Amino acid sequence: MAIKMFAAIDVGSFELEMGIYEISQSFGIRQADHVRHVLALGRETYNDRKISYRLVEEMCQVLKSFSEIMKSYRVTDYRAYATSAMREAKNSQIVLEQIRVRTGLTVKSINNSELRLMTYKAVASKDAAFHKIVQKGTAIIDVGFGSTQISLFDKDKLSATQNLRLGVLRLYEKLHRLNVRPSRYGALLDELLEAQLSVFKKMYLKDRNIENIIVTDDYISEIIRSRLSVRNTSGYVDRASLQAYQEYLTGHTDMEIAKRFDMPEEKVALLRISSAIVRQVACLADAKFVWAPGV
Repeated sequence: MAIKMFAAIDVGSFELEMGIYEISQSFGIRQADHVRHVLALGRETYNDRKISYRLVEEMCQVLKSFSEIMKSYRVTDYRAYATSAMREAKNSQIVLEQIRVRTGLTVKSINNSELRLMTYKAVASKDAAFHKIVQKGTAIIDVGFGSTQISLFDKDKLSATQNLRLGVLRLYEKLHRLNVRPSRYGALLDELLEAQLSVFKKMYLKDRNIENIIVTDDYISEIIRSRLSVRNTSGYVDRASLQAYQEYLTGHTDMEIAKRFDMPEEKVALLRISSAIVRQVACLADAKFVWAPGV
């Protein structure tokens, strides 16, 4: 039976990423390769509202290499999407045209609604687990680099959703601009999160009973799945384990955290922010469990 080769490209706020997938009726979807390149696109957009020529050059070089990899796998179809860092840049249309001309790849800048729909569909593809969880009060937290989307489900139905400008890279840049001591980052981050999340609680949580949190992101999800799971099914963690993990992040250096979780030291700051967002929402909602489906 014929196997179709498909590529998915994400022009994100912090890195360029591509997955190569084999698609077949016999085995479904299977990942064949995965490559990524760190490129802090959002740093320029969130600070200057513009993408520099230097970053455009680097971006085109990386995407050109992605195109060559696609040819080596004989990819027959692809989708390439850019999110908030590209969407919020004043020169986004010029940059996207440069990418098309210089790499042959057409990158589409998608809005928040389109991105969230893709996320929900990906989580719902974990069919049995997802539908069992959302029978009870559930919040999906999609932590991105530019913003965080919180969506509330009750008895299998979406009841409310709100986008907050609490992305990990956006918050990191804000803390950096405030020029505070690293020892003050944790307390200041909590203050920034509480200011926005307390409003969200008053407007949407009120008397809701939220038992489960579903989290999608690039940092804490992997830690939950590989290190913290407390059930036989991968990806579940209870509040006590989540709190112990948060205390570990607070009480150890970036080097110690990077070594324990086998990650680059420069990503630890973003891990701390993503973890703080999830912890704050879990505490506000008084949720019992957090599930990272790994989508």
